[in-house]
Amino acid sequence: MREKNIENLRTEKEGLIVLNQLIDNLIIPTKEQIIFLYELLNIDYKKYFKSIDAIALKVKTFDLIKTKNDFFLLEVKTTQAKNVKTLPYGVFFGFTKNEEDLFKSHDNYRLCIVHTILKKHIFLTYKEYLALIKNKRTQYQINFKSKK
Repeated sequence: MREKNIENLRTEKEGLIVLNQLIDNLIIPTKEQIIFLYELLNIDYKKYFKSIDAIALKVKTFDLIKTKNDFFLLEVKTTQAKNVKTLPYGVFFGFTKNEEDLFKSHDNYRLCIVHTILKKHIFLTYKEYLALIKNKRTQYQINFKSKK
């Protein structure tokens, strides 16, 4: 892996640790839990299995989830930027098309920005996300096939 990718993974894990300290009802879901939630929401697991990082419960335990109103799907983005003093202003992050498509189509999906140095976070709705965008560009991710 490239050094930047390794750094991003470390920062993401750190962000989830900070978020877990800030939110009592945070769960890093298992594959089975994600499948259950996606079936409840009629989301294609094969297409979107990597499009969430965590869930925030609105009920006491996962077993009490009955409807989409019982939880938020969370895509967590982290920053350590010194120029970011107030979230989410000035934050830069990558977002896949699948993440954005799921965000746009499900009103219980939240973009969660975590500042790991300030130990703060913010949840954004899709409408708030759109209003904050300064600029956006498309970047293609290319995977070459394996040698036979």
